[in-house]
Amino acid sequence: MGQAAAAAILAERQDDWAATVVSYTPGTGPGDWQPTPNPSPADPSGAADLLPAVLPGWGQVIPFVLPSSHRFPPADPPALTSEAYTRDYREVQVLGAKVSTLRTRDQEAIARFWFGSSPVGWSQITRTIAADRGLDAWEGAQVLALVNLAMADGVIAGFDTKYQVNRWRPITAIRAGDTDGNEETVGDPMWENLLNTPAHPDYVSTHAVQGGAASEVLRQVFGTDQVAFTATSGAPFAGLTRTFSRLSEAAQENADSRVYAGVHFRSATTNGLTLGRQVGRFTVKHALRPVTEEGPIVDGRQ
Repeated sequence: MGQAAAAAILAERQDDWAATVVSYTPGTGPGDWQPTPNPSPADPSGAADLLPAVLPGWGQVIPFVLPSSHRFPPADPPALTSEAYTRDYREVQVLGAKVSTLRTRDQEAIARFWFGSSPVGWSQITRTIAADRGLDAWEGAQVLALVNLAMADGVIAGFDTKYQVNRWRPITAIRAGDTDGNEETVGDPMWENLLNTPAHPDYVSTHAVQGGAASEVLRQVFGTDQVAFTATSGAPFAGLTRTFSRLSEAAQENADSRVYAGVHFRSATTNGLTLGRQVGRFTVKHALRPVTEEGPIVDGRQ
């Protein structure tokens, strides 16, 4: 039965646009995403400098559950001359720097713990919670499927926004801070972030999206945010352990980690988290619903 289901899914999604090659030309002006340097790799993944944009057409992939990738369009990012952008800029400049006197040891541990967490880490968290809650194999598989459906659609939706907005990453922004038209953002051409910057635009953070989506699915399934669990990180910083008393606490920390790592502005993580939660709620409501003789039940209708 499992093999038949897998074959049916593969057949259905053979033309889902995932293999479509989409051309993309980076911008060159203030605010535009540009290939990012990782001059002194601070993690074992060793990302190279100035990599081309990753998956610029991923926002066109057909979602698994959402009716479209822009079902929940996030708000626009702050204008470069706004107070909100200035706050975002200053925060990541001091907390996300490779050498920071303000970032705490715990914040640095958070950056490393969550760095490779999505989606593998959230799948492991789901399995841990399912075991702690005594779910049988069928129930556990269903919850794991819902979590991964939500994360997959969250990434598609997030990438749709990423390449619509094309917002630069902190390392580009801070090195060019004197060119953005904002007198309150002091540029630093030598600034380096703590951990490596992925090769795609800042807004929104799909790392935060996936955490929001996974945690919201789990909250909806178990009917409460108060789900305690302990998780251990995988690569590239394997073996770090953290304990949480609430799902939302873990999702927020996951989002915060991207600021501490120096790879995202706060607005990208905050609105990414919101997008993820919206996708998570939608997924639980519409995916893997009971099937009757008349057909699948969707939103109370057949």
